[in-house]
Amino acid sequence: MDTRLLLQANCDRLLEQYEANMKVVRELQSTLIEDVLPSLADELVLDSEQIAWANQYLEDSQTIFQLLRRENFTRSFAMESIRKNLLWRFKKLWPPEPELPLTRVYFLPPDVRDPFGRPIIIIQAIGFKNSSDTYIPLLIRAMEQFRLRLKTLNDTSDQGFPVLQYIVLFDVKELSVQNLSVDLISWVLRDLVPRFPGMLAAVFIVNSSWAHSGMWNIAKRVLPASAVSRVFFSSPKELVAFFTPASLPKDYGGSIPLLYSLASRPATPGSAPSSPELTKLHSDIGASTSLSPAHISPTSSLNPFFGYPASMDRGSPLLQHGRRRKRDLFHTLAVLFWLRWRRLITTCLWLIPLVLAGRLWFRKWLLLYPSGAFLLRNWWESLTM
Repeated sequence: MDTRLLLQANCDRLLEQYEANMKVVRELQSTLIEDVLPSLADELVLDSEQIAWANQYLEDSQTIFQLLRRENFTRSFAMESIRKNLLWRFKKLWPPEPELPLTRVYFLPPDVRDPFGRPIIIIQAIGFKNSSDTYIPLLIRAMEQFRLRLKTLNDTSDQGFPVLQYIVLFDVKELSVQNLSVDLISWVLRDLVPRFPGMLAAVFIVNSSWAHSGMWNIAKRVLPASAVSRVFFSSPKELVAFFTPASLPKDYGGSIPLLYSLASRPATPGSAPSSPELTKLHSDIGASTSLSPAHISPTSSLNPFFGYPASMDRGSPLLQHGRRRKRDLFHTLAVLFWLRWRRLITTCLWLIPLVLAGRLWFRKWLLLYPSGAFLLRNWWESLTM
């Protein structure tokens, strides 16, 4: 089926389900706020501020609808799922924090939409330089930020239908397959996405290579059909044909301003100060992707020209010497070889002189004590007989 027709059918079906089940959603919200939340407050000994924070979440009709839809509109299953979600949110998202200035995540202006009125997010993917566990708190906060922005759009919108989903342009130009974290991707699909279901209408993968396509051919065999049907590998021409130039920045063939020149994004109202850990994590990630030129190590996971020194200029990586020099690659290979085998090499360098010294000492001992040599030879012969 044509991409436009498929996405239009999905959009129409989702809006029909939303309108048909709004009464159920309202009743479910009432039960959750009046019965489930007080019980949970007693169980967790919540204060008034925590109860108000949970109440705001339960008043998000779009989120409650998506959770109900995920449970096939079975009310009892949805209530249990939402209760578990509240417990998880108090563990992972309390206290609330302001919006993080997410590096390489761009929310296009609110008036810029796809052909079916959905907001657009552009994500320029990079590899991960730290362990997977380092990024989990950031990804949780980012998904909550996506949810709150969607809620704000609906609260301030005057159009006749709700905004239930985002469209994502996923730029993989600088994402090396070697830098993918399988564990992190599995955690996102298994644990994180079910906490924020239904927010993505489609993902358009742009600037992909044959390596990315190969990885996708493997991954889609283990993903549900509903997820696979929402992912599209698009050429620049196909992207412009679907979105039209008025809905794309100039970076992707459109007519709106370049990504780096877009106005800074406002913070979500009513949040608390950011934690030092997340601020430091964002600084570590953003330091390698700032708009000012910065050196990238040849062995950095953020370097798309792995093995060659590069620099960042306005968020785009460039070869530092303008070309791939063999001497740079040889130097990188030598560094990696040393990092991999340095302990063994150091041990051998210590053992060799010790063995040589031992041999010299043994020869001198044989010359000084010929009778000892005779006894040693007889002992060896007795062992080998």
